[in-house]
Parts: sequence; C-alpha cells; structure tokens
Amino acid sequence: MSGGVMTIVKRELAGYFVSPVAYVFLVIFLLLAGFFTFTVGNFFERGEASLVSFFTWHPWLYLFLVPAVGMRLWSEERRLGTM
Repeated sequence: MSGGVMTIVKRELAGYFVSPVAYVFLVIFLLLAGFFTFTVGNFFERGEASLVSFFTWHPWLYLFLVPAVGMRLWSEERRLGTM
C-alpha cells in the first residue's frame, strides 16, 4: 500500500477505536463466532479438531457486521460533506 493509503487507514482505525463502539462490535463478533463454531457447528460432537464450522459461519457474520462498521464511516463522511 502506498503511504497515503496507510495514513488514511491509521487515521480511520485510530478514530474508530477511540469510541467504545469498536469494542462492542469486537465483543459481539467474538461471542457470535464462538457460539456458531461450538454450538451450532457441533464442534465437540464431531470428535475431531476441525475448523470447518468456524469458516462456514464467518461469511455470515461478516455479512452483517462489516456493513454495520462501515455505516459509521459513511455517516461521518456525509456529516462532514466530503462525500
């Protein structure tokens, strides 16, 4: 990545992790990933250490959590008038 892109990425991540919203989303993601992997994915009932259930449910988690994270950035850009 170029230096300009990394500067923007660092600024956005720093701005995001200043508020507790980032930590709330992180906890929600970890709880849902654990629930879907171990409970819904029958991790312990399979009798083998397979992460198939972990990677099966991840796209579904990303489908809902990534847009929710992006909405904050989008609304801030609209508020500042830069979009």
